[in-house]
Parts: sequence; structure tokens; C-alpha cells
Amino acid sequence: MLKTARLRTLASWCLCMILASCQVNQTQDDSAHQATQRLPVKSAETVQEFQAAPRDELTSEQAITYFSLWERIRASLSLQPAYSHPRVIEQASRYAGNQEYFDLIAERAAPFLHGIVSEVESRGLPMEIALLPIVESAFSPDARSREGAVGLWQFMPGTARAYGLQQDWWYDGRQDPGASTKAALDYLEFLHNEFDQDWLIALAAYNTGSRNIRRTLRREGVQIEEADFWKLPLNAETSAHVPRLLALASVIAKPEAFSIELAELSDSEPLSYVDIGRQIELEQIASLTDLELECVQILNPGYLRWATHPQFPQQIAVPRDRRALLERGLAQLEPSRFVTWEHYAIQPGDTLSEIAQQLGTSAETLRVINNLQGFRIIAGESLLIPRGSSLPTLAELRNRRPFDERRQQPDIPDFYTVRRGDNLWSIARRFDLRSADIAANNQLELDSLLQPGQVLDLQFARNATADRPLTTPSSDLYRVRPGDSLSQIAHRFELDTADLLRWNGLTNNDLIYPGQELILSPR
Repeated sequence: MLKTARLRTLASWCLCMILASCQVNQTQDDSAHQATQRLPVKSAETVQEFQAAPRDELTSEQAITYFSLWERIRASLSLQPAYSHPRVIEQASRYAGNQEYFDLIAERAAPFLHGIVSEVESRGLPMEIALLPIVESAFSPDARSREGAVGLWQFMPGTARAYGLQQDWWYDGRQDPGASTKAALDYLEFLHNEFDQDWLIALAAYNTGSRNIRRTLRREGVQIEEADFWKLPLNAETSAHVPRLLALASVIAKPEAFSIELAELSDSEPLSYVDIGRQIELEQIASLTDLELECVQILNPGYLRWATHPQFPQQIAVPRDRRALLERGLAQLEPSRFVTWEHYAIQPGDTLSEIAQQLGTSAETLRVINNLQGFRIIAGESLLIPRGSSLPTLAELRNRRPFDERRQQPDIPDFYTVRRGDNLWSIARRFDLRSADIAANNQLELDSLLQPGQVLDLQFARNATADRPLTTPSSDLYRVRPGDSLSQIAHRFELDTADLLRWNGLTNNDLIYPGQELILSPR
């Protein structure tokens, strides 16, 4: 599915800004890193302080324990004995030299990986688990499986509810990186205890379900305490799942052995979390923080609509350097700029269409907002009506989160002046280029330190990007846009319309709507 490094599901502008901010905090440590080239040792005292301190109250000295997040991960990998198994080695060979894949993973993981690593570390779990979202979802909060699993950790609805993940019209905890990480680790700890403290079997159970593992053990006449993952006759997907994770960990441990260069990720939390305490539109957050709306949406993927939840959650993630700006803006924000709600008591004789007409909206919008199965309403019950903010149309509600849509090719200047915090990788991501190409065309090494004010020649990129396709999907799912038709989509991706219909269980008479997801390949 990863056809090119230029297929991005996250906005490079947003991520480059986050990465640059992180790098500024770490600039003073670079010279020491180059001088020592060794992994610092964490004392027990440092660990205790890190675990005890709230995320947003950590000092830079406490938070930056390692010179990079990858080094911190390497320091806590604990399943290395399994890396030498032939099935792991076979999977690892598939990663060798796949630089584009690791570039994409680093880009997607940049906002969220630090928080995951911290949570895994605080629980004393194998650090390989922090890499599980790569295997499960390629680090996409919006990833969806054909079975209905969603999010970084690929939770099924029932399992998600069992572990406390909220799912409603406004919010899906499975897509919230923070909430889903805690739930996933709770689940993994439960499986670890269930299967006699065996992490390999616990990871297999996470993939296929504990019931299937127990059924396999009974069929083979094997007691849990005697079970060996490598000898269990599991389905092909699960049999490959665990070796794939271990193989990925082995690459992270020694990337140079696989001809991989990991993009620099600072060991400092890139995000800050602000509890708004009221429902607010994401566009309002973008305005207060001077961010693009897409950036706010990317950092808060759990919110499914145009605003935070009416009740809970109402927490917003922003780049750390924008927290103070947000808090100042919120303190000065007039109450009318927040989203407020009224309960409209349904009267005898009321219809949804009549109520909608009086409110200046549509019956369908009210139906969706109130999670009604149809258009029938009952006297005595109530409807939630948003006030204090312009009520979007239904089409806007369904299409305000363009995560899976391709962004337009960014404008590439002939020359780029280096800013504070820039590096070759972040500049490459900003303009959808390869850092190696920028380096080669400017007579630089890949690890060259850039100086603010330095001018880079990007003219080479014009011919290289002129014919770049903008319609290739980054996965086998496509989110329908306004004006789309089945025939247009089939033509765009060089598919047969009949195949597209069959893969999606549709007929020629079926209508498609903006926001609908279509499968673009046989499964």
C-alpha cells in the first residue's frame, strides 16, 4: 500500500512545526551528543521523578533523558532473545532497505510516540509494545480494518467498550491516541496475566482474541503454562503478527544493519494537553493558536465532528509552544464563542422537519446530532440544539475531517532560507521531498547541521515533482468527496466499476455520499 514516500496522510506543515519545536528544545544537547556518542544512563531517581510528574509539568531536564526517542526505545527493548528466531529474521528481511516506509512511520508517529513510550515505560512493560501501532495501523489514528477494528491499536467496538473507550457520534476513544493507548496497555496486561506471563502469547491473543488462543490450546492438549508460541498452530495472520513486531523492533534496535536511517525524533513531549472545560469548535482552537484547522484535527483525531464533545472529553492537544497562546485566548474568549446547547422539549404535533425549519437547519442534521434512528420523534422527549455557534450543514458535518484525502502538492520555492530548528528531514517533509535529494543538490551530508539564514537551492525539485500523482490512495480505503460518483472514482484509480461495486457490496442503484469510505481493492 505504501507506493511512495510522498503518500502522506498527515499534514507535513503541522508535523514539521512540531518537530522543529522539539528540536529547538534539544539544540543545546547536540554538541554533547556528537562528543560522547553514548547512551546516557537513567538513575532510579530520575525514573521515579518522571513517573510521578504530570505530563505537562515535566521540566526539560526531566523529560529529555535520552538524546533521541529512538535511543530511549532501544534502552528498554526486552524481548531480544526472540529476535534470532528464523521467523523473525524472515520478517526483518522485508523491512531491509525500505526507507520510504520508515520515513512515513516516523512522520505519522511524531506527535504521539513519545506519549506511548512514556506510558509503556511507566508500567514497566517491554518497549516492543510501543511499536505495536506500527504493525497494527501503520500509526494512523484513522485506520480501519475490514473486520471493524479502528485506530492506532485497532480496537474492535466490543473490546473498546470493555476497556472503557467511549464511542458516540461526537467522539471515538479508539481514535484518541492517549485514551486508546491506556486501554490497549490495560488489555495487554490482562492477556499477559491470563497466559502465564508469556508476552509472545499475549501479543498473539491481542491479534486473534484470547478465546481463539484458548481454543487452540485445548485442541492441542497443551496447558497454558507449557505453551510455546512458536509451536502453536495459529492462523497465518497471527503467526506472522508477532514475528513482524519483533522484526520491527530488531530494525529499530540496529537500523544501520538494515540500511535504514531513522528520522530524528526528540525525546521530549511535543504536545501539551489543555482541558477546555466547555465544548468548543476546532476552528476556534485553530484561530486562537494560529494553527491550520487540519493541524488541530490531526492532533485530536478522537473528535469526529467540528467540535469537542458536548460533555466529555473536552481536552485539546496542541504543540507545546502554543499552550500559553491557547490559554490566553481562552481567558479572553467571550462566552458566545463557545458552543452551548439547549434542550428543546418536543411538543404534541411537532415534527422534526418543522423544528428544523424554525431553527434554520435541516431535519437530517438534527437526526444525526441527536443519534436518532429515523425521523420519528416523541412528545415529551427532548432534542439537543447547538447555540452560540453557526450550525454547520449536514454535508459540512460529514466532511470537516479530511484526514484520508490527499493534500495538494505544496508550492516549492526555488530557494529556501533555513529557520531556527530546521533540519534536512523537516524541510523535506514540509515540501514533500526527499532529504537525500536536498542534501545531494546542495553538496551537504545527510547529517549536516543547518544554520539559520542558510539558503538551500530547491530548484531541482520542479522537474521531479511536476508529474507527481495526487490521486493515488495511501491505503485501500477512499473517503468519498462532494461531487464524486462511482464511475469517476473507478476511473481515477484505474479500477473497473463492477469490481468497485462488488468489493463494497453496492449495486448500480445505490447512492454514495460525502464521507463514505469505499474499499479500493479485493480483500
